[in-house]
Amino acid sequence: MKFLTLLSAACVLSAFAFISNTPGYRINGTVTGLPDSTWLYLRTAKPDKDIDSCRVMKGKFSMTGRIDQKAVPVYLHTARYTNYVHFWLENATISINVKAGEFKKGSITGSATQDEDKRLDEMRKPYRILADSLQKILDNTKDSTERKSLIKRMRAAYHNEQAVEKQWIKKNPNSLVSVNVLNVYASSWGKDTTRSLFQQLSSEMKTTLYGKQITDYLALNKDIKVGDHYADFEQMNVSGKYVRLSQIKGKYILLDFWASWCGPCRAENPKLALTYSRFKGKGFAVLGVSLDDNKNQWLQAVKKDELVWENVCDLNGDKNKAALIYGISAIPNNFLIDQNGIIVAKNLRGEELNKKLSMLLP
Repeated sequence: MKFLTLLSAACVLSAFAFISNTPGYRINGTVTGLPDSTWLYLRTAKPDKDIDSCRVMKGKFSMTGRIDQKAVPVYLHTARYTNYVHFWLENATISINVKAGEFKKGSITGSATQDEDKRLDEMRKPYRILADSLQKILDNTKDSTERKSLIKRMRAAYHNEQAVEKQWIKKNPNSLVSVNVLNVYASSWGKDTTRSLFQQLSSEMKTTLYGKQITDYLALNKDIKVGDHYADFEQMNVSGKYVRLSQIKGKYILLDFWASWCGPCRAENPKLALTYSRFKGKGFAVLGVSLDDNKNQWLQAVKKDELVWENVCDLNGDKNKAALIYGISAIPNNFLIDQNGIIVAKNLRGEELNKKLSMLLP
C-alpha cells in the first residue's frame, strides 16, 4: 500500500483518495482501551485487501478516501483481527465509537446502507437469539425425544428468520442490503425462490456486483439431484492445467466440494484419504473442487492434507462456477457418480461412504 501523507501525525491516507474530486468517505472515530500508535485497518472482504489504515492518537482516529461503488462491506480491525467490526462503507462522513475487545458492539452512524442493515438485523434478532439459546440447551441434552423437539423448534426459528429476510427484500427492492442478502442465500433458498425475489429488485440493484452474481447463479445452476446425469465443467488443477470432470476415469467418481478455510471439510479429508486408498484399486476416483479464493491457501491445504487425487479450483470462493452449477449451499458436500454418468448418491461421508462403495465395488 502506497501512502501519500500524514494527517495530524496520526493517520495515513490511501492513495486513491485523490483520484477524483467527487466527495469520498471520511471516518471520524474514537476508541477506548487501545494505546497510542496502535494501527487500525480498513479491509474489504471480497477482494480481501486493506484499502486504508491509520494510527490511534489520544483515543481518536481518522481515515479519508473514496470508493467507486454506492457502498461496500468492510472491516475495521486491529492487527491479526484481535478487534474488528463489520459495516457498510459509503462516500459519506461516518462516525465510529468503539471499545477495545468490544468492537462489534460499537456505534457506527453516517452510512445509510449501514442503517438499513441495522434495521434488518433488529428484525431477525429475536429468532437468532432463540436459535442460539435452543442450541445451547441441545448441546447439553441427551434425551432423544427432547432433542427432536429442540431441533424442530430451531428449524422453525431459522425458517422465521429467513421469512423476515425474504419479506425485507420484497419491501426494499432498491436496497443494497436486499440484493446482498439474496446473493448470500441464493443457493440455500433455491433457484425458484431466488429468481422470484430477484425479479422484484430494481434495475439498479440487478446491475450491482451482487446482482450479477445472482444472475450467474440463475444461469448456471442445474438443480442436480440424485438420479440426474452429471453436469460437466472445467477448472484449473494444482499444476495449472485445466481439467474437466469428464476426464476423470473410474467406475465411481466422487465429486467433492470443500475449501481450505472450512473446518469440517479439513476434518473429513483424512477420512476420505483412507477411503480413497481402500477403493482406488477397484475403480474409485475423486475430483476435489475447492471453494477457495486464495491460491496459496488452497495449494497448502492440498499438500498438508495429502490429497493425492485430482483437485481443481477457479479461485472464485463460494461463487465457484462448479458450485453454482451443482447448487452448493454448504460444504463439505459431494456427489457420487456411476460409470454411466448418473448421480447415485449425495453427501456420503466416512462410514456411510465406505458402506456404499463396499456394495458398489465388492
